[in-house]
Order: sequence, then structure tokens, then C-alpha cells
Amino acid sequence: MSKKSVLSENTWGSLPFTIDGSEQWIRNFRDYSKLRLKDNHLTRPLWVCPDGYIYLELFTPVSKQALDFIVTIAEPVCRPELIHEYQVTVFSLYTAVSVGLTIDELLNNLNKFSKNVLPPKLKDAILNTASSFGKIKLVLRDNRYWIESFERKELDFLLTNQEIRNSRIHSNIWGSSSQMTENSQSGLNDYITISVPTSDFTFVFNANPEVPETDEAPISKLGLRNEKNKVTEVFSFEVQQEKIEELKREALQTMRRPLVMEYDFRKDNNSASLNCCIRSNIKIRYYQERALRRMFSNGRARSGIIVLPCGAGKTLTGIVAACTVRKSIFVLTTSAVAVEQWIKQFLDFTNISRSNLLSLTAEHKRDLWDEKEAGVLISTYTMMSYSRKHREHTERILNQIKQREWGLLIFDEVQFVPAPAFRRINETIRSHCKLGLTATLVREDDLIRDLQWLIGPKLYEANWLELQEKGFLAKVICKEIWCPMTAPFYREYLRSTTVKKRRLWSCNPVKLITCEYLLKFHESRGDKVIVFSDNLFALLHAAKLLNRPFIYGKVSSAERIIILNKFKNENTFNTIFLSKVGDNALDIPCANVVIQISFNFASRRQEAQRLGRILRPKSKADEHGFNAFFYSLVSKDTQEMVFADKRQQFIIDQGYAYNVTSSSDIVKDTSNLIYTRAHIQQELLQDIITSSEDVDEEEEINPTDLFTPNDESSIQTSVSQKKTGLAGLSGSLKKQLQYKHLLPPPEKPRKKAKPPTEQHPFFKKFFSSVK
Repeated sequence: MSKKSVLSENTWGSLPFTIDGSEQWIRNFRDYSKLRLKDNHLTRPLWVCPDGYIYLELFTPVSKQALDFIVTIAEPVCRPELIHEYQVTVFSLYTAVSVGLTIDELLNNLNKFSKNVLPPKLKDAILNTASSFGKIKLVLRDNRYWIESFERKELDFLLTNQEIRNSRIHSNIWGSSSQMTENSQSGLNDYITISVPTSDFTFVFNANPEVPETDEAPISKLGLRNEKNKVTEVFSFEVQQEKIEELKREALQTMRRPLVMEYDFRKDNNSASLNCCIRSNIKIRYYQERALRRMFSNGRARSGIIVLPCGAGKTLTGIVAACTVRKSIFVLTTSAVAVEQWIKQFLDFTNISRSNLLSLTAEHKRDLWDEKEAGVLISTYTMMSYSRKHREHTERILNQIKQREWGLLIFDEVQFVPAPAFRRINETIRSHCKLGLTATLVREDDLIRDLQWLIGPKLYEANWLELQEKGFLAKVICKEIWCPMTAPFYREYLRSTTVKKRRLWSCNPVKLITCEYLLKFHESRGDKVIVFSDNLFALLHAAKLLNRPFIYGKVSSAERIIILNKFKNENTFNTIFLSKVGDNALDIPCANVVIQISFNFASRRQEAQRLGRILRPKSKADEHGFNAFFYSLVSKDTQEMVFADKRQQFIIDQGYAYNVTSSSDIVKDTSNLIYTRAHIQQELLQDIITSSEDVDEEEEINPTDLFTPNDESSIQTSVSQKKTGLAGLSGSLKKQLQYKHLLPPPEKPRKKAKPPTEQHPFFKKFFSSVK
């Protein structure tokens, strides 16, 4: 089967694998008029629809209890203030059942809160979908991957698939455990069998609800089997490491048997334990605890994804998970500065020894600790996915990483993992458990769905508005400001090429006047302002003319650090201009204003990341209670308005609203604004008209890494490659920018010059007479 990014079937029966808010606008008309209401429907909060959509009213007496239940069994689609929309999906059911909720409990609680009688179609879909969960497990033992099941027939069924059959390794030796007995003979359906206590291999999918209710699960009773004295047989076969991704995809999509990836770390005596504990003065917030409960609910570490807003403590959540597993930990993040931030957080939040906390970047390379010890290693995606030849020292460290057996592999900004350049990381690093962390689980292509088998299901997603109301996030106001194009700029816009059209709408004088006014207004209040511009032409022109510091791809690492430190610590240094290098791995808690004058087409991820720069809790607020301000400046009647509408969808789905206003309502006094001068506007227009058509001037040289200098990747080759950075790897430039390998055309053989011939006497006479 070919490696397609899109699932061959987007549904499992009548339920989708997962949901994406960007797909909602293309849904067909849905007729729910035949739903049968219950007699006391006014006091119940849920509308349960046949297609799996659930609508939650937040103004009933039991809405809070219903919300705690719904977030366990369904994925959020849209969460405004009073009514939430959810969708029951294959992966949401998988997550619900994996944390101990039985199907009977699920249906009973759904019926308890529903205004209408449960549709038989949905009930059958839930039963049919969940019946295949939890029967097969993927485990890592002695640096080898095995497929295990209690039932031989399940492995027989799995091996009817050609792809899975091709990934099998015929083994006769399991390992050194005395409990393991070999019962393997030649033949397709002969397996290694192990005699193990049932409690060592209990799937929570068939859990017996014996544990009292908790605050996190007030409706469902989560529990484990209590069969410690029973011994049973587990059937297994070994599979090839390099085919793990294809195997998991085939098991899920084709065979409809999602592979359980759990790690019984407490009973792993073969791996060294990590001396790392959370400091006693560190307090875990309630939503972080809920997320971690989903990961460790049955006493094992479950692979999956945790989604928390920017500034809500994703790093601390990952560190607590690492301290819970207490085996060797590998953290992958987006840039060298993010690596340093993770190291600082580990040292601040835990008692780990500095000798057991290592980083692997272009500037820092150290051999790993002894194999009999455990430690924490932090590196970048680009460092681990670089495919060309490394220096000898780097190559030795990478080989050490590949030979180790890691307890937990943490993916920071996990939405980048499905990118083709990073997918091989899953194949080369052996880990018992994987944890993905992100604030924006969105991509502009369909690769986001691949995370379900690359990492695991979404375990928890926090409610942004709820955290804002409880003071864990800043209270932000979002404004979209429409800026009409001036006549000369719009006239040129209508007849320009695509590249120059983007420069024209980015450098619209009305937009730059509005930006200048807002910048000076917030500086006068003592606010810290970030001005974002993807378009380098607009970024450099505005920053230089307004005499403000700027950071983009060509600014040196040392200069970037100086600028950011001044911005954080000096009261007279209140504004910086940033290109897309500032979208990720930028920790500036003091920033409370973002002005966006140019953006990366319709990227929802980028919009949310830029909003996240100002979401850290703030102390002071204005008269309306807002303490953070997000302005998106859009040139009216241009293609930019279409992009702006699409990129806001993710933030709107979190419950935020954009206040649309005109620039004329914002700018009150233009007397001292530089961009109001006619000659400045005319010079700007002429610069755009005469500028190069090369699109490379619009894109970053290396936007993936805010502080990483060139390492092995700087090696010059004869093949040139267009670089898109993390924005492109997250899918936002899929249609606008593609990789192209450009080889010089073969040289045509030059024709040999003919030797000069003597001119005919007649022509000599003719030309001499003309002269």
C-alpha cells in the first residue's frame, strides 16, 4: 500500500477517525427533526445526533457534570460561551475506553444527559467501533518490537494483511526472562507464547469499575481488573523496526485493530531508573493533572497527545510525565533556544543532576551517559532527521541514541511530526511510550490524522476560555482591522503579479499608518509590543523607517539574544519587529500586544501561535478587563481578506471572537505619523514596482530555528532546494510553495565557428560604393 497522507477511508463505519474544524463548513444540510425528545428534556444538557455530533448547553443544572463526561468521549469542534459542539470519533472512543470507561457506562451516561432518545444508528456505531479496541498490543522488549495478544485468532486475523505479514520477523528466541517459554515452530501462524500474570497484561478496555468516583470522572468509575493470582498465555510475534509506521497504519485503517501502546514502567526492571523528582514547591494545575491522569490512568504510561494552550504549562506537563516514568527520557523540540528552555525548566522544576541532563544541538555535543544509567536528552527535530553525513563525533552520538531503549519520547510541537522530513524519527528511535505536546493540533493538509498511529490518540484538550476565566491565561481581545488600499496602490495591485500583489497588500500605506498609530499608542501606555510580518519587504521597510529593532532570518544569533533580552528587561525598549522566526519557541512573558501586518496565507496554526505569544497571565488590565491585545491588519478588497477569514477559524473554535473594525475608527490623530507623508508612500510604491519577482525574497532563509547556527546542514551541494521551514512542514504552504530540485540544463555543444571566407569582388565593389 502506498504511503498516503490522507486516510484511505476517513470513516470507520458511520464515525470519522477524527475531526477538523476546517471541514465543518463543507458539511451537508443535516435534518434532526426526527429526534424524539424526552419528557424532561428541558433539564438535560445534551442533544445527541445520529451522525455522532453532540451539542452541549452550558446553562442547565448538570452541565458541568455533562461537560466532564463529554470531553472524555468526544472531540471538541467549537466551544463558544454557552453552547459547545462535539463529535464522537473513532479516536475519541478509543481514548475513552483506554482510560477505563466501559461501553455500557458510556451509553448509559450518554442517555442520562441526553434530551432525546439515543439514536439507534449512533448506538450501533459505538458498539461496532469499540468492539475491536484493546485486543492487540505493540510492545518494546530488549530493543525489539513485538505484537502481542491474549487471543491467537486476533494475530491470525492481523496476519491476513500482506503489509503486516511482510513486516514480521520469524524468531525462535524471545529473551532472557525465565517466565517465557518458546512454543514456536515453522509456519505462518506459530507464535512465541509467554506465561504471565494477568495483571501484568490487563487491558483497561475490559476494566471492572470498582474504583470510587473522582472529580475528574464524576460519572464514570474507572478501574482495573483484580486478577493478580491468575496466569495466562500471551501470543506474540516480532516485527521489523523500520516498518512500524506502516504496520500501525495498516492495523488501524485496513484491519481496524488499533495497536495499544502502553508501558508498564513500574515493573520494568531491565531499564535503569532515573533519579529525577518534581521539587516540593512546584504545584501542578488542575488541568495539567487531568491531562496526566489520562496518560497514567491504569498505572501504565499510555502513548498519546496532550493539547494545552500557549502559556498554559505544556513544558511542565511533559516534565511531570518524565518524572513519573523515571526511565531514560528523550525530548525533541523545534529549535536550539527551545532546547535551552527545556533544560532550564528541568533544572528549575526537578532535582535532576546536571550531568544526567544533556542537549544535542549544533553547538553542544556530548556522549551519552553509561548504558547502566538513565538520563534526559533534549535535541531538535532537524538534528535527528538530518540525512546527510555528520561529523564523526555527531555520528557517534546519534548511533548511541539509536542503540538505546528510551522509556519516554516527548515530541514538543507535535504537529510537525507528520512532515515527511521528520517521520523517520519514529523509525530510528526506540521508545516504550510517546507523548506529543502542542497548543495547535492543526495542519493545513491531512497529515494531522497520521499522528493517531505515529504517536497515539489525543488524550486531553484543554478549554481555552475556561483557563482564561480562571486566570491561567491572559484575557485577550482580538481585533481585525480593515485597511482600505490607497488609489495608487490598488491600481497597481489590480495589474501586478502574485508576488507583487502580496507586497502591495502588505505595504498598504493605510495599514502601515494604522500599525504606526497602534505601536505609539501602546508604547505610551508602557505595553510590550510585537509586530509580526511574514513579508520581509514590509518588515524591513517599516522597522527601519520607524527606527525599531527587528529579527529575521539573516540576523545573527548573538544579535537576536541581545534584542530579546533588552525587550524583556528594559522599560525603554518596548517594541520588536519579528518575521516568522518568532512564531515558535519564543518565551516572552512580558509581551501583551501583537500587531500582525503580514501573515502566512491561511495558516490556522500560525494565527494561534502568534496569539499565544501574549497569553501568559498578566497583572494589569484596562477599563474593560482586557490585559492583552491582538490586532490583525488586513488590506480591504484583496486576497488577504480570504486568507484572514480562514486562519481565524481555529481561534474562533476555541470560543474567541474577532471584533471587526475599520482603520478610520482606530486612527484618531495622524499629524505625527511618518507613513502619512505623500513622498514616503510614493517612494514605497516605486520600490515595490521595481523590486525583484523572486519569491525567495519573501521567504525566510531558515525560519525553523530562531537561534541555531548552521551546522552540517550548511554543506554546499550542487542541488538547490527551496526551504519553507516549520510553516511549510506544518502544511500551510502545501499549495503555495513546493520543494523543487533544480539541476542545470545540459549544455548544448557549441557550433564551431566557420573560418572567414574571402568576399566576392562584386560585393566588395557594392559595399564600397554604399559607403
